[in-house]
Amino acid sequence: MTDKSVPFIVRRARLLLGMTVAEFAGLYGVDEATVSQWERGLAHPAPQVWARIRSITLSASSLLDEELVRASPLYKFVVEIEDLTKPIVASKGIIEAFEAVGALEVANRPFDVAEEARKSASYEVSGTRALEIVQADPGWPSGDIVYAEAHCASPPLGGVWVDAMIAPLPDRLAALIEFAPSKRGAEGCFWVRLVRLKEMSAIWP
Repeated sequence: MTDKSVPFIVRRARLLLGMTVAEFAGLYGVDEATVSQWERGLAHPAPQVWARIRSITLSASSLLDEELVRASPLYKFVVEIEDLTKPIVASKGIIEAFEAVGALEVANRPFDVAEEARKSASYEVSGTRALEIVQADPGWPSGDIVYAEAHCASPPLGGVWVDAMIAPLPDRLAALIEFAPSKRGAEGCFWVRLVRLKEMSAIWP
C-alpha cells in the first residue's frame, strides 16, 4: 500500500510546473506509465524523486504558486477554497483564450466567469455548475476530497466542452483548477467525479 498523499502531491507538483505527463516523466527519468501510476496511487516514487516532488509541492510559497499559475500557458485558476467560482489568479493561457473569443477585456480583470455561466442557457452543464457540486459536497470543506474531475461546458469560451481537475491546496485557503478542451467534445455529457482518500483503491483498481 502506497502513501495516500502520493496521487495528490504528484499531480499538484506537475500542475504547478505546468507540465504534461510526458514532460514530468522526462524530468524524473521515468516513463509516462510510471507517472500515471503515481497519480493513481498505484506506485510510490523512489525516495530521492519523492523528496524533490514534495519540495515543489509543499515548500513553495503562496507567491510562488501564484507566479507559476500566472505564467502558465495552460488553462488554470487559483480560486478561494470556500468559493471555487471566485478566481484569485488566472493563467496567461486562460486569459489569452478568453480574449481570443472576446469574453474578456483587459480592463475587466479580475473577472467573474461564474456570473456569465449562471446566465447562460448551458448553465446546468457548465464548469460553474461542476464547481458548485464539488463545493456543496461535505467532503470538500472537511479535506476528505483529494481532487475532483469534471467533464463540462465552458460558456465563456463559447460553450466548448472541457475536462477539468480541481485540487485543494492544503497549505493555503485555495484550490487549483486546471482544464483543457475535451477531445471527446460533448460525448459522455456532463459529469463530476469526486476522488476521496478512502476511495482511492476502489477508483483506481
